[in-house]
Amino acid sequence: MQKWLIGLTLAGLLGSSLPVQTEAAGTGAKKLPNPSAKTHKGYLKGTFDSKGKALFYFDSANYISAGTDLKFVADEWEKVTVYETQRDYLKQLVYPRYDAVRGKSLVFPLSWQGRQYVEIEGRKNTAFTVPFKLERRQPLREVVKATKTTGQATSLIVKLRATGSTKQSLSQKTKAVARETIDAGLQIEKLTYASVTDATTAKKQLAKLKNVAYVELDHRVQGLGVDPFKRYQWSLDNTGQRGGVKGADINYDAMKKRIAGKKQTTTRVAVIDSGINPTYADFAGRVRMDLGYDFVNHQKYAIDDHGHGTHVAAIIAANSDNTYGMSGINAKASIIPIKVMGADNAGMNSDIAKGIIYAVKKKAKVINLSLGGWFSSRTIEEALAYAKKHDVLVVAATGNDGFSLLSYPARSEYVLSVGSTNRFDQKSKFSNYGEKLDLVAPGQDIPSYLSDGVSAFWSGTSMAAPHVTGVASLLYSLKPNITAKEVESILKKSARDLGKKGYDTSYGYGRLDADKAVRYIK
Repeated sequence: MQKWLIGLTLAGLLGSSLPVQTEAAGTGAKKLPNPSAKTHKGYLKGTFDSKGKALFYFDSANYISAGTDLKFVADEWEKVTVYETQRDYLKQLVYPRYDAVRGKSLVFPLSWQGRQYVEIEGRKNTAFTVPFKLERRQPLREVVKATKTTGQATSLIVKLRATGSTKQSLSQKTKAVARETIDAGLQIEKLTYASVTDATTAKKQLAKLKNVAYVELDHRVQGLGVDPFKRYQWSLDNTGQRGGVKGADINYDAMKKRIAGKKQTTTRVAVIDSGINPTYADFAGRVRMDLGYDFVNHQKYAIDDHGHGTHVAAIIAANSDNTYGMSGINAKASIIPIKVMGADNAGMNSDIAKGIIYAVKKKAKVINLSLGGWFSSRTIEEALAYAKKHDVLVVAATGNDGFSLLSYPARSEYVLSVGSTNRFDQKSKFSNYGEKLDLVAPGQDIPSYLSDGVSAFWSGTSMAAPHVTGVASLLYSLKPNITAKEVESILKKSARDLGKKGYDTSYGYGRLDADKAVRYIK
């Protein structure tokens, strides 16, 4: 787990207030000097104290309109350290991406809420001058590493046919080392064994019992976007930048104009993923950490230790037109973070099933599943059926293997499956396609936030799905009593037809069109 996770305050987690704005008591911190309006350059000047240190503070909000990052340049005898919050400074929890860089420039993204601190270390009682500059940088280009998943599972998911005192006896008879209830109402249990061999043997035993509806291995799955970075968001407004095709976008700007002034209500959207970093200014008022849950670590707050979940959530709901990094699709989306993926961007079927059921119980209208694997799961299928029964729309990414077969759960009958297109309005080469594909949406070269403050371009059907989720949640915001079936129908019939005329297995019903979709809301 990255160091910054320890420093999150309860107030910051709940999204109800900003971190402390006052100078850290007794630190003697000085305010960061204002940089030149013309050159955007400035200088940290002073004298190191008897410990060889000097401390300055600044508020990201004062600088973000002129740049996306602060760059500090120290000489070989000096060390610069930036802290995201006052609490982090007091606990000496440094920003992990550029942890205590010595003799090099340090670049810090201006993404955070509240007050940040920069500490300079050097020779005791000597004068120093450290230049800094406001820079406007494009998002990083990083590759999402695929996580290999195998069938070597040591846990089983067991569905019982009737209530009774069979749970404990099944666990004891098959020599399970642990037992966990996935959902009491649905009578689904998880049994864990000491080895793959023990799990396989127990599976054969359980499959023969009359009171067992089904038993399956608990397989692993993997995780499959005027603002500074808005101009890089070709998926919202494709002007032909970087050689793309003008208009090959979701028609976001036209949609915003069309709904301007219309009444919108807050819509809960569950992002079942690797969690979220809620401390960004672009997430202010958007993330309901109090409603979320971490099924990986079995704790209340679903904190992102990978980056995938944060990237997905910002595409859906980042605050727009606030001079910060990017624009989210739905200004009235309220994100419920549900963590089922760990720091390796992989998770278990049992946790995904629990996450889906949990999201329904927390009154989510839309669930985003930017994850998948090749093994189908009757447990997840039952959880998806539960969501459909409660009129919750589930959006799932098709997978990134370039195969003519959708990954699971995208190929489930209970989800709206989404493939990826590029800036040329063509299917991305990596995007899975085939039978049961419903829609495509931009998913290649999409800028959004990671879990440690920076923005980065990522590609994948994981990035395409939240575009659809964002527009789906927007339809709910405009018409709260609309049904999931009606939302799905609108998204399909409003999509821009690509490929062969009509439905086809490469593009489904077509590419997402936000403006045309909202026209159906009367």
